[in-house]
Amino acid sequence: MIMIKRIRLIYTFIFTMLIIACSRDSDNQETFDLKQLRADLINTVGNPTTKLFIENIQNLHSAIVTLSNTISVENLHLAKKAWKNTAIAFSAIEPYNFAEVKNSNIQTAFYSWDANDTGINEYINSNKTIDEESINSLSTTLRGLSAIEFLLFNGADLETIDSFSNSRRIKYLTVLGKNLVSKAEVYKTLWKITTDNFIENRQTGIHGSINQVVNQIYALLEDIKSFKIGQPAGIEKTNIPDIEKLQAEKSKLSLTLIQKNLESIRKLYFGNVNGLDDYIFSETKNNDLNEKIAKTFTEIENIITDFEGQSLEETIFQKPNEVTSLYTKIRYLLLLMKIDVANVLSITISVTDNDGD
Repeated sequence: MIMIKRIRLIYTFIFTMLIIACSRDSDNQETFDLKQLRADLINTVGNPTTKLFIENIQNLHSAIVTLSNTISVENLHLAKKAWKNTAIAFSAIEPYNFAEVKNSNIQTAFYSWDANDTGINEYINSNKTIDEESINSLSTTLRGLSAIEFLLFNGADLETIDSFSNSRRIKYLTVLGKNLVSKAEVYKTLWKITTDNFIENRQTGIHGSINQVVNQIYALLEDIKSFKIGQPAGIEKTNIPDIEKLQAEKSKLSLTLIQKNLESIRKLYFGNVNGLDDYIFSETKNNDLNEKIAKTFTEIENIITDFEGQSLEETIFQKPNEVTSLYTKIRYLLLLMKIDVANVLSITISVTDNDGD
């Protein structure tokens, strides 16, 4: 009888220990809610950013219509301000160029930032029809935000005002604005499809939502490094600076657009509720990589602050070492995304960089 009691006690002890062990294992195996992360990235960061961009498109069109009705320096300044706000808002949505939005190439339609100045003038000086259908069929270098920048900023105010005495020139500008509004309506539909699929997408491979986000962050950082800084500053491909290669050379807004790109990437990484940083922490159980990335963002911001309000155009010639430092830090941030973040989250970087870094 005593033996039976001892056996029961042993079994009870073993059973209790198994329950405790399973409880501990359960605590250690809490899974990160990826669907909630995807929803938070869209609802708290992506949607407000997209909404602001569409509002600015509409404001720009309204400002252009006002200018076309009353051509004055005051209305020109209002149109220029509206263009700058729209270009900045566009820079904020650039990290969201994935899935259906990316496949449509609509971001390029909004802003292909190498306007064909000669081609625009030739079209205006021809007898070709100027309406939305004909404009929409043109190359992206003849329409969109870059074409509007050329028409608004290429010359002193009075020179620009005088150029609009040509009725075809002001009509071309007006149709460009209207075309952007039409594109914004298409974008709203594409964005809704993209985000609905993004949140519900449970794939973990190359087509997974987080994989697409990290790839787009990497692709945009590569564009900033090479095309927005490296080549115009004579750091990549050539050692001769060429400011005409800058994104917004005529409006002197190049640096501001880069800042907005980086700010938007940072918001996407750290989130407003959940961000990629939370996912990183769930995988590594520490914040080492997140702190390294946060520090790099801060160092980039400090370098830009040291430009002391100068445009990127001015800084390229007056402070070339500081521009090189900016380039180097952005390159380092790019490598953190390409190697460290990709490794932790098992991301496949499917875009190809420009210089093999």
